[in-house]
Amino acid sequence: MRRAFGPRLRHVRAPKGRTLLAAGASSSDVFCLTEGQARIAIHSQQGREVSVRDLSPGDVFGELAALDGGPRSASVIAASAVTLAVMERDAFIACLERSPEAALWLARRLGAEVRRLTERVFELSALTMRARLHAELLRLARLAAPEPELLPAPTHEELARRIGANREAVTRELRDLVRAGVIATGKRRITFLDFTRLEEAAAAAHSL
Repeated sequence: MRRAFGPRLRHVRAPKGRTLLAAGASSSDVFCLTEGQARIAIHSQQGREVSVRDLSPGDVFGELAALDGGPRSASVIAASAVTLAVMERDAFIACLERSPEAALWLARRLGAEVRRLTERVFELSALTMRARLHAELLRLARLAAPEPELLPAPTHEELARRIGANREAVTRELRDLVRAGVIATGKRRITFLDFTRLEEAAAAAHSL
């Protein structure tokens, strides 16, 4: 796959806070995040931001517009200074047509994304805010494993954007989990003290 895409890439840098893609834009380049962190988000007409997914080095974005020729479906914002590998749409499509390995890689990636979004839709439509927070914390705990600590952890505002809630409600629920001995929190830090109880709470929520 690298042999197929590598020669067609150009590399660019962007500072923290830069909008890398804007929802509704007609551009069609494909991006790979090589350094830094970014987030995919959708904004309501009132300006409320809903986080769709966090991006880490190695993640690809922008491929949907390249595949179907439509406008950008979401915005991508640099959460830190980033370096991107960029490929023009025509080169991206040509690579997929010429390389079965690259086409299969993309199909698998899109399949995984459909599964993730299906789970997200279920949580937003069927679970309470508390249950959604438990599920998100469980995901973060698994990402941090085998370490018991997540650093830097999302802010309360960022957690709220991820689960479709408000910051105040998230803060209250986190305090309850701290009092229950499930987690400990600090400045941009979450320590998972009782992973089993967190896992049980998330599993119980999904069975409702």
